[in-house]
Amino acid sequence: MIVGVLRETAARERRVALTPDGARCLTSAGMRVVVEANAGRAAGFGDAAYRSAGAAVAADPVTVVAACDVLAWVKPTTHDLRTMSRRPHLTLIGFQDPLRRAPQIAELRSLGVESVAFELFSHETGELDALSAMSRIAGSVAYLAGRRLVPRTVRRPIRSLILGCGQAGLSAVAAAAACGAEPPVILGRRPELRQTLNAQGPNVFHWSGEVDAACVLERIRADKPDLVFCAAVRRGQQAPLLVDRTALDALGDGAVVVDLTAKAGGNCAATVTDATVVLGNGVVVTHRSNYPARRPAPASRAYSAAVTASILRLAECGPPNAQTASNASATIGRT
Repeated sequence: MIVGVLRETAARERRVALTPDGARCLTSAGMRVVVEANAGRAAGFGDAAYRSAGAAVAADPVTVVAACDVLAWVKPTTHDLRTMSRRPHLTLIGFQDPLRRAPQIAELRSLGVESVAFELFSHETGELDALSAMSRIAGSVAYLAGRRLVPRTVRRPIRSLILGCGQAGLSAVAAAAACGAEPPVILGRRPELRQTLNAQGPNVFHWSGEVDAACVLERIRADKPDLVFCAAVRRGQQAPLLVDRTALDALGDGAVVVDLTAKAGGNCAATVTDATVVLGNGVVVTHRSNYPARRPAPASRAYSAAVTASILRLAECGPPNAQTASNASATIGRT
């Protein structure tokens, strides 16, 4: 099996899908790895490190795509794979944005290209779960970015309302505790996490069988948060609208809403993808689609570990052909 790795083409993306350590693991398992030149440079991994790990370095993406059976990326490439020379039964592995890219994914499948989407992997997949690894990093980075937008006129410890208690929400709780903020108020549907949350410091956890906009509005009016952190979304589904216009109006001048769920529709009514907007009442709403890219080296290592484990799982299905490509991707998470 030949594994290809492209240099990321998404704006401000500094991660790489496979680190030299990941390449070494795959070559030790008998695979060949072909990496586009400078694919890892933005994350601190030079071409020489890939060569030392046993990978070949190709000058351009066309060469990589033409050579590989499995193509790994962090985000979908802007290169048009439909028109590029490629091997039969190519499998794409990485984040696929399946909600918004369903037509493109279906078209590629009609051409014999399978897509394995990390967004659809469950928590139970363990080492294959790239989304949880990236969410942990995103939660911390996004919370700190939101704090920096809170006006300096707020002299007391910052009050935070955290929506969702998945990996991003838990990471935001930890970041808030580390910053000396007031104990965050957490609104979620997983009461079994109360002990985990309390272990990170005193928090106020409000469990609700169904978290909705009415619950959020009640908490905003009661707690008057400076920072609302939105991370309530289920994998592969649309994000629920939790911070509606009424809730935004209830926030104070200078309050900040950080929404990690924009690609899934957004928890906040005013979220604009990859933008920071200031509303008429002074509330700031911000989103960035690649918070983990602000920590490219550790994020790439964590992502590469999931990619490596997934490719090793794919390899268990045997040499690539129409049947094994379909079976393998179905086994570990096909779109």
